Amino acid sequence: MQNRICYQDKVNSGTPLPLTKEKWDELIDSPAVKNICERIAALDPTDGDYNDRKQTLKRRLPVIIPHAQSFANGKRLSADAAPSGLALLDVDHVDDPRAWFNSQDTHVFSDNRICLVAITASGHGLRIIGERLPGSPQNGLESIEAAQLRIATALAVKEYDAVTKDLARASYIVPRDYILWIDDSALLEMPETLSLIVPTERRIAITPHIESHNDPINDQMVNDQMVNDQMVNYRGIPYNNIVNQLMLAIGSADGAIPGERNTVYFTLANYMRYICDFNADLLLAVLPDFGLSEQERRQVITSAIGRPRRLQLPVILQSTLALCEKEVHDGEQTPLEKSTALPLPQLPPLLRLICRRLPEDYRAAMIIASLPVLGTLATRIRFEYLDRQEQSLSFFACITAPAASGKSFIRKPLDLLLTPINEQDAVEREKEQAYKDKLRASKNSKNQPEDPRACPRNNGVAISIAKLLQLLTYAEGKHLIGIGEEMDTLVKSERAGVWSQKSDIYRLAFDNAEYGQAYMSDASFNAHIKVYYNLLLTGTPNSMKRFFKDIENGLATRVCFAQLPDTSFTKIPVFAPYTEAEKAEIIRWARRLDAEQGTIDCPQIGTTIADWLERKRQQAIDADSHAMDTLRRRAAVIGFRAGMLCYLLENHKFTKTVGQFAEWVAEYVFRNQMELWGEQMELELTRSLEIVSGEKGTASSLLSLLPAEFTTGDLIKLRARKGQSVTPTSINSLLCRWRKLARIDKTADGNWKRLK
Repeated sequence: MQNRICYQDKVNSGTPLPLTKEKWDELIDSPAVKNICERIAALDPTDGDYNDRKQTLKRRLPVIIPHAQSFANGKRLSADAAPSGLALLDVDHVDDPRAWFNSQDTHVFSDNRICLVAITASGHGLRIIGERLPGSPQNGLESIEAAQLRIATALAVKEYDAVTKDLARASYIVPRDYILWIDDSALLEMPETLSLIVPTERRIAITPHIESHNDPINDQMVNDQMVNDQMVNYRGIPYNNIVNQLMLAIGSADGAIPGERNTVYFTLANYMRYICDFNADLLLAVLPDFGLSEQERRQVITSAIGRPRRLQLPVILQSTLALCEKEVHDGEQTPLEKSTALPLPQLPPLLRLICRRLPEDYRAAMIIASLPVLGTLATRIRFEYLDRQEQSLSFFACITAPAASGKSFIRKPLDLLLTPINEQDAVEREKEQAYKDKLRASKNSKNQPEDPRACPRNNGVAISIAKLLQLLTYAEGKHLIGIGEEMDTLVKSERAGVWSQKSDIYRLAFDNAEYGQAYMSDASFNAHIKVYYNLLLTGTPNSMKRFFKDIENGLATRVCFAQLPDTSFTKIPVFAPYTEAEKAEIIRWARRLDAEQGTIDCPQIGTTIADWLERKRQQAIDADSHAMDTLRRRAAVIGFRAGMLCYLLENHKFTKTVGQFAEWVAEYVFRNQMELWGEQMELELTRSLEIVSGEKGTASSLLSLLPAEFTTGDLIKLRARKGQSVTPTSINSLLCRWRKLARIDKTADGNWKRLK
């Protein structure tokens, strides 16, 4: 049997050598390998130099090269690799790899011809190696990318490193106890039947390129029957289109004339190698020949492939892909990710129980509707946010749906959760009524009864400012809750002239800030108090728009929105009743939360939300969106509070569920706010910045730095200089948004012009 893969002493040194079973055992049982991985595991991920220290240690580990059986010239270069017939799946950011493995059915590994599943050297990822299955007689084996997608789909892996397809890709060796699954013979021994297929994989049959003086690129002839879709397309874009656009970018739109053919061909090969797997035969197939012989072209390609490689695609290639990948259609805006596309996270026991009897489409809204009630129950809990300022479990939620679509489904579970509060309120209302009766009885008496400071906490939303302030004072730091099942009730109070004050109170309640009023009249209640108040509203989209019509006042950015599905022309959704045992369990959890008190601390939630905030900051930079930057901050606060609530429901322990729930709430709130208010907020912020600066267009800072007429390439070069993303998605999203805001328009020649 031939060896199937090779290994190297270090990732940046040594010669690739055949990996035998004896050598494999020696490496995974090596004390040095074990020591290095233990030192990596002992590093503190919160340290500023964590990544540098981790990478320094990892570089001392030996590596295997799963995609290559050998290398022709003794150097780890893709162009010289003989494929192994294996595919490596690189999965990062796995909180608990062993738990993931234990949740899998091992039959999936054998059914999909998986040779190895191992924890990565960092301890927070997975390396999965599987066999590439035979394809059609013309194609030999399935491509590495196809094998990766097949394996990922079988294992329900949603995210993996999609660029791990280079034949020379290395993977760090880890100790034996990091290995979760292994088929030694499949990993280390080349099957005889497969050895007949693999060596021919790199021989691509093509017809000779014929130079055309009119259009040398479009005249290239490739035998499509002998070259599969993987070889003539990149991410669904024909290589021919990419080459044409790249020719424009390098100033050779008319082809290459004698005297510069070699130079132009080398330039194309230098860029195209990044999206052709550094595969010489594939480059030879997709590049125009310009009249050069095959031998000349092969020499140029070999020279280009051997040049040092960047970690990212060159900017000019990213620009080219941006132009090819998606045309910017008139009036079309790249859609944001919808909240409906966000799957539910793993839930704590109480929320699992509450959602158990609901249709799937209603569960996310139920979770959001529960937050204000659960926060009111755990009202005595305090904690510090990322800025070290004290916070409580304050939530505002708004559930919207068309009329008669079942918004009232939240009532039954919330009534169960409100049991402890409603029981306490019954006692408080009795005290309040008894006090009123005594007042009436002693109306003309000098001896007035003492105010018992009764404080029912669940009072609906139709409440006067004076009464609300009185109850906030009597509550002594406990949350009140307002639940309005018809949002128009508050809209009517706005017309009555009290809205401006109540809106101020709601905004202050989000941060538990102070509110006060003082009047000469004894008839009004005077107070200066911290506002602890939670709010839940439901209504139609139109009533929501009427209620949150002033985006600038900031109330909408403090609200968790959830939109129910439109049930027009559909069957009535069925909400199964809770059993008596389930009702009792929900109430038991409510009483438990009501008894919680004190200051809690969970640094892991802070780390989770800080990481999410940074990802959203980069996303906002990529889109040059002030609205995204503003909304991410409030969504992060809400997600942090939700994480702390989940921490209580998980018995004061940080579990995977807690981290997932905190991030899910932040992402769900962010997506809904962007969907509902993002465009309007962007316009408002743009106008505000223009007023401050006195110059139109300043809000789109990048746009003001571009010439009056510019190309997409100009924009990409500018963003690259500023250190911003130049991915196709970010470029197209930004151009779409500018066009939507009437900041730019297309010119007759397909470029862009700024509008005044």
